[in-house]
Formats: sequence, structure tokens, C-alpha cells
Amino acid sequence: MNKQQFLQENAPCYLYDKNQIIARCQELQSAIPQAILLYSIKTNPFAPVVETIAAHGFGADAASANEVLCAAKAGIEPEKIYYSAPGKTEQDIEKTFQKCILVADSISELDRIEKYCSEKNVSVNVGVRVNPCFSMGNMDATSSKFGIDEELLEEAELGYEHLKIIGIHVHLRSQVLDTDTLCDYYKHCFALAERMNWIQGVEISFINFGSGIGTVYDALKEKPLALEKISQTLLELQQDFDFGMRTKLILETGRFIVCNAGSYYTRIVDRKCSRGKTYLIVQNGMNGFLRPAIAELLRQNLGEFPVNGQEPLYTSGTQSEFHILGRDGQEEVVDVVGNLCTALDVMAKNITLPYAETGDILEITNAGSYAYSLTPQLFSSHDIPKEYLWTD
Repeated sequence: MNKQQFLQENAPCYLYDKNQIIARCQELQSAIPQAILLYSIKTNPFAPVVETIAAHGFGADAASANEVLCAAKAGIEPEKIYYSAPGKTEQDIEKTFQKCILVADSISELDRIEKYCSEKNVSVNVGVRVNPCFSMGNMDATSSKFGIDEELLEEAELGYEHLKIIGIHVHLRSQVLDTDTLCDYYKHCFALAERMNWIQGVEISFINFGSGIGTVYDALKEKPLALEKISQTLLELQQDFDFGMRTKLILETGRFIVCNAGSYYTRIVDRKCSRGKTYLIVQNGMNGFLRPAIAELLRQNLGEFPVNGQEPLYTSGTQSEFHILGRDGQEEVVDVVGNLCTALDVMAKNITLPYAETGDILEITNAGSYAYSLTPQLFSSHDIPKEYLWTD
């Protein structure tokens, strides 16, 4: 069966290119050999994808207890799974205990981990997520739902009986494609780690720089990160700081490995004209791939596509390309819309595409990350709320 036949039988569906995923893994490992690389599971938790990346030696950045279990099932060792997320419950701690490195997001979470360890009479190494006294791009620090303010950590009593803080995690912004900005950020994180290393109860042995490795969505407008410069910056930082060569440097892959390796395919189920406008109606529009619909919703309300991304829901107005498989030649201007009963179910407005018939397959690119699982219920693989009908 060829690809066209497969899609005719299986669309709407997502298709991920395994060879491209492997090539991206090798590209990162070759360019930045001194870093420990964590696959950001929330970008795409599809088990065969996670297993493919794990087989190439990557660790995992887990944003929920279920993502920890997903990483473990894929064969990633506990010491290479870093669980960093706000609002971890006692149940989350119990569910993931000794299956990962817990990265505490608050002082109260440190207390909860200490209580659990005390009850089990075991000691563990943990990390802390820090909300630092700097921002990406050297702007002023801000409040955040994520992490512990740096100044609060300096004032806190961190001499726990059963916990040892051995590392920090910082994450300020994703999808950064300015290499100089990212390298400056790494320098700030290293200096933060040095300040943290002086706090009683802290002994830094890892720095997780977070913020991912950005990927190119639009090759005409964006330039890829200079990975070699990132590697050189990290090497220089290791040499400049007393504890640098003894410290694990951790980079999260963000969407770099999987974004461009995936496409969303859906079937055109109807075409119609209304007062001079042509509509192509597809199966599972915004309820299949949400990001294009978010982009059109923003443009509808603002008059144009926003310049700044709203990650992970929106990157830019050119974040995906649209293709009609097997069609070229005669073109038309159409609106691509889904089959939900809402006028907001729009994938693209006034887009020029080859003439398409009912039954044709539409491809939307850059759907390898923040796509299938990008819904309020599926994102980060948290447990889904239950429903009940109550009567007294």
C-alpha cells in the first residue's frame, strides 16, 4: 500500500516521519555532545514516537505523572526523567516516586516531598524550578505561576532531613530562534546556579536550561538556531565556573525533533459556494488540529495575524502549509472549514489552493508537535475529569 492509498483509508489522521525524527535526534546529539538532551513529551506523547526517541538515548522532560509513566514505559531510566510541573499533588508524588527526578515547583511541594520521604524513611535528590531575577532578553523579572522566586529560595530554610537539592530548572519562553538571545539566557542561568550553590542545603550537580530548542515553521521568514554556537557557549560556561565541569548541562528539545516531521491529513467531505465564496468542508477541522483554527480566530478578532506567538497554541500566521494531495494546475481561493456546528471551525480563510473535489485529501504541515494532544483535556497527559449525574 502506498502513502496515498493509506491516507484514503485512514484520514483524518496524523502521520509522523520516523526517519526525519531519527535524523533530528542525530543532528542534536552531534551538534551539542556535552549536553544531556531531554525529549519534551508534551510536544507529542504518541508512544511509538517517544519509544523512537528514547531508543536514541534521550531522557525525558515530563510535565505530569502520566508523562513520567509514559517515559518509563518507553524504556527511559529514572535518572534521565525530570518531572517538572506546577501543582503536583501527594498522589502525583506517590505515583512517580523513585521513577524520576522530582523537580519541585514550590516551597510547599518541597515540604510535601519531605513528608512523603519521612514516612517512607528514605532520602532522595531533587531539583527546584526557579523563577529567576531575570527574563528572556534581559527584561525585568516577572511574577509567574511556575517555579520559586529566586529571592524566596535565598531566604528559605532548605536543610531538609530527607531531601537534597542538587539542581535547578529554569524555563522562561519557548520557540526562541535568536541564537544570541538563547546563549545570553544560558549565561544568566549558569550565574543563577552559582548563586544557588551558596545556599545551605543546595549542591548543584545539574542545570536544566529549559525553554526548548526552537524549530523553523516558515523557511522563507525564519532562520534556524546556530547549534554549534550554542554548543560553544555551553563549553565556555563549563570552563568559566568552578563547578561547571562537574555539572550536568540539560537541554530540553522542545518541538525541534518532531514538529516538522508530522502532518495532519483530513478528507474533504463537501464543497459549496455561498454568495461568491467557495468553502471546502473537511472532517475534523479544529477538533482534529486546533492550531490553525486558533490562528484564524486571532486574525478574525485582531484584523491580522499577531506578530508575537502565544505558545503552544499559536506561533505565526505561516505556521503551516496547506496542500491538496495529487492536485496541481488550476487554482482557486477558498475557505477551509471543519464540520463542527460553530462558525469558529475555520482552518484557513481566503487561501489559494489547487481545485479540489469531495474525497480529496488535505495535508497541513508542521503537525508533529502540539497538535493531536493540544486540547485542554489531553495537553500534558493529565487525568481527565469525570462526569456524574447527582440526585439527593
